[in-house]
Amino acid sequence: MRNMRTTRLAILSGMLVLAAALPVAAQTGPPGGGGSTMPPETSCPMITVSGVEKPTELSRSRFSAVETPDLVFHVMFPWEITEDLVVTLKVYTPHGHLYRTLDVPVAPPKGTEITGNTTRRLPGYPYPVRVKTPRNVTYNDRRYQTVDVSLPVAGSVIVTSSLYGQWSVEVIMDGASTPCPERTRFVIFQ
Repeated sequence: MRNMRTTRLAILSGMLVLAAALPVAAQTGPPGGGGSTMPPETSCPMITVSGVEKPTELSRSRFSAVETPDLVFHVMFPWEITEDLVVTLKVYTPHGHLYRTLDVPVAPPKGTEITGNTTRRLPGYPYPVRVKTPRNVTYNDRRYQTVDVSLPVAGSVIVTSSLYGQWSVEVIMDGASTPCPERTRFVIFQ
């Protein structure tokens, strides 16, 4: 009986050590769950914001609701996308309330661009979601693979409820339990 208790305690102790190590492994793992050897400090993409009317102005931080029909979030990966993944953007109002969650399936380029008809089913979505293929851009003398995600402003509740002030957006990589540490901040004014 004593040997059985000792064995059970040893198994339980081993399981606790393994369970304690799992969150650390999940935080330091590569984006997308495999293939990449990016260090943890670079495994989050950078987000820049522009207005749909001037999509090449990637470093703006203030947008007029009257002059900006849609905002464009440019999700900029400092590594090459080599496998399918889902990027989640969470957009927060000036009061810190979650305004919208945008899930974006991303697929690596495979010789030709994915057409606008390529979709993927995502949990919680009643219809398939369009898959985006990253494009190459240079920003601040550095190369990135980028996907663009739009957020309507004109005619939205942002305007009808006067949700003006400093907004923020955070990114969660491919099912991670925690978001990337840096939020991108921008201002929407009347």
